[in-house]
Amino acid sequence: MKSNYRFSKMKMGGVLFSLLFSVFLFAQTSEWEKELEDQSRSGKKNVSLPTDANSSTVDWEADLEKDLKDQEKREKGTEGSRGITSPVQSNQQINRSAQNLMMDAYAAIDIVGAWDRNKPRGTGERIDNQLDIRTAEFGFNGAVDQWMRANFIGAAHGENGKYFFEVHEAWVQFPFLPFNASLKAGQMFIDVGRLNKIHAHERAFTMTPIVHEKFIGWESAIDTGAELSFLFPWKWITQELVLGATNGRKWGHSHDGGVQKNNPLLYAHLKHFYYLGNNWGTQFGFSGIRFEPTSERKNQRLLYGMDAVLRWNRSNLSEIMLMGEGWYQQEVFPSNLDPITFQKTKSPTKDQWGAYAFLDFKFHQLWSVGVRYDYFTDKSLVDQNGDPAKNAIEAQSLQMTFHSSEFGKVRGSVERRFIQDYSRTSQEEVREYRFYIQTVAVLGSHPAHSY
Repeated sequence: MKSNYRFSKMKMGGVLFSLLFSVFLFAQTSEWEKELEDQSRSGKKNVSLPTDANSSTVDWEADLEKDLKDQEKREKGTEGSRGITSPVQSNQQINRSAQNLMMDAYAAIDIVGAWDRNKPRGTGERIDNQLDIRTAEFGFNGAVDQWMRANFIGAAHGENGKYFFEVHEAWVQFPFLPFNASLKAGQMFIDVGRLNKIHAHERAFTMTPIVHEKFIGWESAIDTGAELSFLFPWKWITQELVLGATNGRKWGHSHDGGVQKNNPLLYAHLKHFYYLGNNWGTQFGFSGIRFEPTSERKNQRLLYGMDAVLRWNRSNLSEIMLMGEGWYQQEVFPSNLDPITFQKTKSPTKDQWGAYAFLDFKFHQLWSVGVRYDYFTDKSLVDQNGDPAKNAIEAQSLQMTFHSSEFGKVRGSVERRFIQDYSRTSQEEVREYRFYIQTVAVLGSHPAHSY
């Protein structure tokens, strides 16, 4: 009994000791938490930014506000221009993220072999029955500064065993003028039709269409002058108007500066681009040209043309392109004066027209096949009796192209040409079969053409 009583008493003492120790810890913890809370409250009240930090924050916000206002002012100053990049930091400082000031350089080689089954005189006006370097050109292009771009292209080509060097293009351009305007000045391939701005080695076929060769030349119309273009702000269609005036001293292919003319060459080209959806797009345009072929101001030539292209493209794997041009040329002569009656009679005009249509199908990343139809006629030809003479030149061609890459290609084509001319007394109808092989290689960065 005594032992049990003693055990119970010890047990009760242990419980009391535990309760007293817990109360002591609680008191100490409460005092510690209270002290920590008081310190944190006092710390919040006493924390303050230094005077220099406050001033730095205010200055930074003021500088940012000033920069935003300056940028908004510059954007309003360039509103309506063709510039699609951000404005420069100041009027004299170049923003290199907005303009690529690195000059691009390239060289292109165009090798063409031709064979006419009927006669060895050559196929057309440009190439004899042989393998020849048709053109070898080099060029430099790039941004001069934030306002100006420049382009230079020199080329050499062979004719009758000789090679001639000439400047194809040397012009400067101001592309960021107000009201979506762009100004180009210098020697250039004038912007008319579809093919005239495309060099021979870059075209989708080897030989120049007959109508283009008859009216302009085997390559392009090159002259020195100025060209002003306006991009209209419509949203449903992209429309551009090009107005140009050049010296008019030469027309087509020429090895010299041409002949001085009394009036400049004037031209206009209205272009339209419309996206049809599903990777389909079309561009069509209308051109008008007026120039004097001689220096005596006795006659003038008027050209009216229409060009169109319809394209579908699926990356670089496959593509369909339908392209064509139609041209009508009228040469007007001065009136005849009767020396007796002093009466003027209007001279007959010389009227010619022609067109071509080309369809190309890239069925593989490396291969494409194309067909082209050409037609040309001279409505001014007469026979020996003075009656209108039936005449026409028709051609059908088939080609196959191997695209090794965007920098090289090999193309083979065959052409059947039917020439009909009843203004002569012999060989009124002639059929010719022509074969071509072409290889193009580009070294460097070649500038891309528009759609």
